Amino acid sequence: MQNKRLAQWLQDHLEMLGTTQREQDQTFHTALYESIIDMALHGDTRMVESMLESTAAYAVATNRNLTDLLTVPELMRERIWRRIGEEIDPEPAYAMFSAVDTIFVHIIKVTIDEYLTATKLAHAARAAEIARLYTDSEQKVLKFATEMARANRELSRLEQAKTDFISIAAHELKTPLTLIQGYINILRESGTSSPSAPNQEGLMDGIIEGIERGAQRMNSIIEDMLDLSAMDLKRLGLVLEPINLGKAVDLVLSQLQAALIERRQTIECQELLALPPVEADRRRLHQVFRQLIGNAIKYTPDGGHIAVSGKLLPAAANAPDRVQISVKDNGVGIAPEDRAKIFEKFYRVGSSSLHSTHQTKFMGAGPGLGLAITKGLVQAHGGQITCDSPGFDVKNCPGSTFTVTLPVIAAPPAEVQVKRIENQSVKA
Repeated sequence: MQNKRLAQWLQDHLEMLGTTQREQDQTFHTALYESIIDMALHGDTRMVESMLESTAAYAVATNRNLTDLLTVPELMRERIWRRIGEEIDPEPAYAMFSAVDTIFVHIIKVTIDEYLTATKLAHAARAAEIARLYTDSEQKVLKFATEMARANRELSRLEQAKTDFISIAAHELKTPLTLIQGYINILRESGTSSPSAPNQEGLMDGIIEGIERGAQRMNSIIEDMLDLSAMDLKRLGLVLEPINLGKAVDLVLSQLQAALIERRQTIECQELLALPPVEADRRRLHQVFRQLIGNAIKYTPDGGHIAVSGKLLPAAANAPDRVQISVKDNGVGIAPEDRAKIFEKFYRVGSSSLHSTHQTKFMGAGPGLGLAITKGLVQAHGGQITCDSPGFDVKNCPGSTFTVTLPVIAAPPAEVQVKRIENQSVKA
């Protein structure tokens, strides 16, 4: 009965609920769907049994026949089966089908049992009382059960996110600290050795470079945490000035050139220099494009291709002139269930075992901060960021496209602290 993949799939397909044949069944329909998610996630049947007990009693009290009542779970099962068959590969779909059948067999059995029990009670005077009480409370009880199920799942997700973040943050900080400590020990030992030792100068250069690399990585992590904190506390500040987007992207590419060479990837820029300057914070805009292009490098196989393109969106009704920058790759892509969540804080696609402090390792996931910060920075300028991908496939690599839309004249939200630099030449 328990199948966490099925639970996640059902949660990501809430729009599949649609409507029922009878308008009065809509609340029962929604509550049943949420209970099924809970059963698939935890394997616990108590919530659905309690809900079916009340529903069956009300059906008997209102003279509704059993066949009509069973139509709701039967149609729901048919709809879930059909969508799984259309969207999921055969092997995982088989396990999900089995879990769906087990869940609905239990639901139908409980519904029948509770209906028969309620029928017996209906022959007594209690039936009228049950109907009166249930009529007043039916909607409240079912809505409460629905909200409770959703709240419990969200709490579980947040608890897991917190646990993962603590583990990953510790790993992220421990790695550069260990590196720095190791080189300090080497420096200490080398200080007691003969000053005429061979290759002493080269050794010292390597040690200093290693310490610097570790310190820079640690500083980057801490800066990300501070950025998130500033966004949460609504204390983010922007220094706005005219920025040439083509030059801004070129600067990022020059800094990532070593990674592109290491991964044997090619990158192409299209129509960027022709774009008008945008009013933006130079440092923050650099963060945005470095994150997006860096992700494209990381999630594209060796020898892959990345394209950065731009276009001007002329002013329309209630919308000023905007520019649109897209970063498209032919990498592994993003699954539909992940696309809506990748911009959340601490959300990481895939297992935490893929975590890596290496900045260019193929599919080496980081601490789950980069895209959340990127979205916050884009929105702070009054823009938006979207992601599009046919799906996740390591073998066929369908790729993904991240698109940033920025107003030519920044329109920060009221809580963003803004300083504008006037009469400046256009900068990268």
